[in-house]
Amino acid sequence: MKQTERLDQLIMLLANGEFHSGQAIGQSLSISRAAVNQHIHKLEALGLELFSVTGRGYKLARPIELLQSAVIEKETPIQWRKAPPFEVRSVVDSSNDQVKQLASEGGLEAGFSLFAEAQTEGRGRRGKQWFSPFGSNLYFSVYWPLDDGIHGAMGLSLAVGVALAECFTELGIEGVSVKWPNDVYIRGKKVAGILVDLETLPEGPAHSIIGIGINLRVPEHVGAKIDQAWTDLSSELLQPVSRNHIAAQVRSFVLSALQRYAQNGLSAFEQSWRRYDCFLDKPVKLIMGQRVCLGTCRGIDENGALLVEDEQGVRRYFGGEVSLRAQDAIN
Repeated sequence: MKQTERLDQLIMLLANGEFHSGQAIGQSLSISRAAVNQHIHKLEALGLELFSVTGRGYKLARPIELLQSAVIEKETPIQWRKAPPFEVRSVVDSSNDQVKQLASEGGLEAGFSLFAEAQTEGRGRRGKQWFSPFGSNLYFSVYWPLDDGIHGAMGLSLAVGVALAECFTELGIEGVSVKWPNDVYIRGKKVAGILVDLETLPEGPAHSIIGIGINLRVPEHVGAKIDQAWTDLSSELLQPVSRNHIAAQVRSFVLSALQRYAQNGLSAFEQSWRRYDCFLDKPVKLIMGQRVCLGTCRGIDENGALLVEDEQGVRRYFGGEVSLRAQDAIN
């Protein structure tokens, strides 16, 4: 049995949140007591919080609901239940990189998606680390070809952001908003981020890989490492919701949005963006390296550029190295 398979088996054993003795774990995995300790440390490195009590064994700080393909498919609306295909993987370097590898091998269907339980090299915009503990959140990547080439990607992250905002609203959460160009907030705190990787193909067209990270239930020791105001869905939902159900809903909302985007472009989302835009008609500052620009946010244009009005009039800004903040924000 491979080490990764043993780790998966150990996680499944501990997922119920009950104590399991080292001896019982060793027998179940066919490993020594010393190897059990080593595997426990590896789980901790993945962000799982465990308790060890002499005479009782090991247990997770809380039970976890593992993602299951069959359950996600069952919870998915009929329109997206059978196609495009999707996978659930345990520990990956980056869900985007995994899909990128599959795409390089050819034959991926538009909308193919991958869920991961944990990422060891999760990343956000501008190379920032995205903390990706095992079984706590949702790490999700979607393959989407761009028939119009790289220009077809303009506004893609905004369309997906609107899809997530609509999904969270449908789940009964209030105070949902979007922040240009790739974040979703609840009551002014970040709950999700979007990372779009683009690649041109030798034949001419391009494809995108859309990575989505959503805070479902962030462990306290992980949350302490996050350098901005954040929240998670479990803190905002009126009652507990199955992790697999949320995965199914996110997938269906995103696929529907991508389909609309392919047919109608960003124009199909402009009204919804205005509804959810957390900075619309508010004072903002844009940080571009050492340069800071102040103005009033006037929404987005038909291409997804940010519109900011200052003393010289309304200017357009595109993504890349531009960072948007409220004028009174310190960070």
